[in-house]
Amino acid sequence: MQFVVTTAFSPVSHLCAMARAAEAHGWDAVAISDHVAHPERIESPYPYTRDGTLRWTEDTAWPDPWVAIGAMAAVTSRVRFLTNVYVLALRNPFLAARAVATAAALSGDRVALGVGVGWCREEFDLAGQPFAHRGARTDEMIEVLRKLWSGAFVEHHGRFYDFPRVRVLPAPGAPVPIYGGGLSEPALRRAARLDGWLSDIHTTA
Repeated sequence: MQFVVTTAFSPVSHLCAMARAAEAHGWDAVAISDHVAHPERIESPYPYTRDGTLRWTEDTAWPDPWVAIGAMAAVTSRVRFLTNVYVLALRNPFLAARAVATAAALSGDRVALGVGVGWCREEFDLAGQPFAHRGARTDEMIEVLRKLWSGAFVEHHGRFYDFPRVRVLPAPGAPVPIYGGGLSEPALRRAARLDGWLSDIHTTA
């Protein structure tokens, strides 16, 4: 069994100290959550509470996961880092691949990627990414990321992404584990195809 410290809703100024403390006290990993922005008006129902209300307030900070992981990795040497969860479909796959690979290279391959498809339509609109088919795009993006992380020239010709031979460096020195998050049937099926499943705060009652 491994133990992971979550940094969700924590002040950004505390993150490096939390990572150092986690390492000093034998924790295995530190997890960081992800949102791009907080729209003042959100009509999308939040799926992880019974009434659809958020678990955080509008003044909660959401630091960029890979910048935060880079900073925490710089002050530690053993503890690992993962996203719980990174909304992959909000991003361009090349930019996401480069961010993760850079964090892996700088941390000595101490990173894992936890992915989810997202629930907030307004956030997708802000990022200029389509909300529809985000699950299918996430699945294809995972395939693209794994190709790009090889460090070799690769190409891809899929439903959503199509590009000729290209190379992205730095490349991770070891395979980056990818975990699926979420509680829906499609999310659980996705996790079964990946390296594992990431839970969320929920009750068994």
